[in-house]
Amino acid sequence: MFLSEVKMQGRKLSSLRLAAGFVLLALCVGAGWLWYQESQVKQIRFWLGQKLMLDLRHFCQHTATAEDPCTQAVTQLPALWQQKLAEHHIGGVVLFAVNLQETRQILQLTAALQQTASDGLPLLIATDQEGGRVARLPEAILPAFPGAMALGATFPAHQTKFAEAQGDAQAQTLRQLGININFSPSLDVNSDPANPVIGVRAFSDDPQQVAALGITLARSLQRGGVAATLKHFPGHGDTATDSHTGLPQVDHVRAVAETIDLEPFRQAIQAGAARLVMTAHIQYPALDDSRIDTQHGEGIAPPATLSKAILTGVLREQLEFEGVVITDALNMQAISAAFTPLQAVKHSFKAGADIALMPLEIQSPADFIRLEQLLDQLVAAVQSGEIDVHALQQSAERIRDLKQWLAQQPQPQLNETEIAALYQRQQQLDLAIASSALTRLDGDLGAVSQAQSLYLLLPDADKCRRFRLALTAEFPAVPLQCTDLRSNDTLPPLSPGAVVIGAYVAPEQSAVEAGVLADLPQIASYSAPLSVDAQLTKLQQLLALARSQQATTVVVALRSPYQLTQFAGQVDIRLATYGYPFSLKPDQEPGAVFVALARLFSGKTPATGVLPVRLD
Repeated sequence: MFLSEVKMQGRKLSSLRLAAGFVLLALCVGAGWLWYQESQVKQIRFWLGQKLMLDLRHFCQHTATAEDPCTQAVTQLPALWQQKLAEHHIGGVVLFAVNLQETRQILQLTAALQQTASDGLPLLIATDQEGGRVARLPEAILPAFPGAMALGATFPAHQTKFAEAQGDAQAQTLRQLGININFSPSLDVNSDPANPVIGVRAFSDDPQQVAALGITLARSLQRGGVAATLKHFPGHGDTATDSHTGLPQVDHVRAVAETIDLEPFRQAIQAGAARLVMTAHIQYPALDDSRIDTQHGEGIAPPATLSKAILTGVLREQLEFEGVVITDALNMQAISAAFTPLQAVKHSFKAGADIALMPLEIQSPADFIRLEQLLDQLVAAVQSGEIDVHALQQSAERIRDLKQWLAQQPQPQLNETEIAALYQRQQQLDLAIASSALTRLDGDLGAVSQAQSLYLLLPDADKCRRFRLALTAEFPAVPLQCTDLRSNDTLPPLSPGAVVIGAYVAPEQSAVEAGVLADLPQIASYSAPLSVDAQLTKLQQLLALARSQQATTVVVALRSPYQLTQFAGQVDIRLATYGYPFSLKPDQEPGAVFVALARLFSGKTPATGVLPVRLD
């Protein structure tokens, strides 16, 4: 009896031990599953953070409103920004002109930003330094150069010589300052003369010339250790709407898309010219005829930035691009007016974009809460299968490959003497490009060099000041007057031997120059110019008056050359420069374009440029 009870108790203990074992096993499995889930969420959040590139133009402690906007420019990294960039594993930032003041300040800012990298690899630090209309660095640090279409004008005489030299110069300075990505070159083929956002930012309206110059510029940037970006895919050249303020549509048929818009990208990708491609906020029905619902429930043709058919079907599969795809800024009206930040980011990721650029503005501590909410919602979209986790991992690996390439690039350490010598060479290059790009459509410049008096008709006071400085150096004894076209002044009676030089700027200064539309009213030096039509009308009237008094008349296109057709037969000489000195902080220098014009008028240099676009 005693033995049987002992055996029974033994069996009970064994059962209890077995049950306890099962409970312990279940607890371990449960804990392991929770740990696995937590580690998966952490991994997903890391990947998603790497896929965001933020701007930090302005930051204030108060929440910005329309009545009380935040205007405090970020030139030193705020402590909260440093904490949040690291905490959320943000992969990159983009810097604008307001962030970039002078060399020492920029070096301190980029060094502080690099300290936030949480993966042992470089933080992606980007800027738009195309040249011409789009140049973020101060002219005192790096000349803007006259721009892409000016390079196109030099192509018949110099081929890709100046594109290579410009890329080398930009890379040297950007890399020295700690900026490792340049959103350049633009491979858009400017097919529409009325294009308000591309225009002279394009090399040409010839796809072959665009490809040749773009490939050379991209290669020279990357030879200098700065990742180049081909933009704006699949081609923003035939649009009459500015994507900063609206959603453009390209109506080319597929065959035209292949032979014009896509051709430069195809050649550049085959050449392995660049490590990034930036998307365009344009509808292109010939490449994607599907529909996408906006936040208002309206079905529209998807912008290329949000189109899987374009980013995956055309760019990845057809053109076989293996690098990083980055969106254009998602806060531009073309996207933000139709989609919430969450919708824009999710659609772009599902379409095949690797990096969402500027998905939301962070101007106060409260905005970091919005960023955290966005990341939470993106994690949920991955967990639910809406965003494919395998595609997410592949995307993060492409970003890591880019960072590893950047980590291998040498970091130049120039002393002040070397920096000064480098800048002097860059100024010489700036003037060489400006001089070589000058294009004479018609007329004899001989009468200008013999001018007895000079009268200038320019769009604003800053251009009057700059051009006066340049002309005074070449014509020190010749009386010179300048009229701001915004004034009500007219021409005085002209004496024999007078030369009247009028100039216009088209399109007007815009969000492209400032970087972001909201920044324009905050630029102290910015004053609204006359509309292009008003400039042209006033110039035609005043130049006709000058011609009636037997003066030699000249009209200069300081940017877009397309409007020169309106002066055919109405003036003696028509010239194109494709750019002009534009600075958010006007300096005391006239700028390379005005110096080149002054030397042309004095007979020191010829106009050897050739129109890179058709004016018909």
